Amino acid sequence: MFLIRAFDSNLPVLYNRGLIQGSSHSAIGQEAVAAGACLALRPGDYVTSTHRGHGHAIAKGADLWRMTAELLGRSTGICRGKGGSMHIADFGIRMLGANGIVGGTFGIATGAALSIQLHGQDDVVLSFFGEGALNQGSFLECANMAKIWNLPVIFLCENNHFAMSARPEDMLAVRSIPDRARAFGIEGIEIDGMDADAVFDAV
Repeated sequence: MFLIRAFDSNLPVLYNRGLIQGSSHSAIGQEAVAAGACLALRPGDYVTSTHRGHGHAIAKGADLWRMTAELLGRSTGICRGKGGSMHIADFGIRMLGANGIVGGTFGIATGAALSIQLHGQDDVVLSFFGEGALNQGSFLECANMAKIWNLPVIFLCENNHFAMSARPEDMLAVRSIPDRARAFGIEGIEIDGMDADAVFDAV
């Protein structure tokens, strides 16, 4: 958790010097979710992330020097400097990528889970997303498919209340975020995202 906080805390310095091109979204305050969830995974398990995904990549085991090089647009970066802050991917650690599109990784995570199932493997895909993605059609489609086909995918919603200033209770027809999962017959639980142990146990 400290490593994630230290990494994200130093990015504004680089950004203000004009060294980071484009947007860079901090996950300060969400370190316990990334750390607890990724510690619960096995080395062969996969992760998909959001535009706010530095912590997920670090918790999964990404190399900090290569991540920094990526944010600086250097050819030595994880994605050779072409992904930047919002598109960190490292297939070597089974980090299938962050995505600048809200809800953009639901299909990737569900497709990877289908591949795992078809190949008879025992791996799992953990799909991080923010509460703003809950109303994307791709979530509804992928949650339905995951349930129907019993796919090895975990959808983990980080409710950081950043969804373009829209409160979940104002944009969801259900009473709570876990109810959205329950609508598909998927177990939905709510945990304290500041408690890494609780996140670990839930994953």
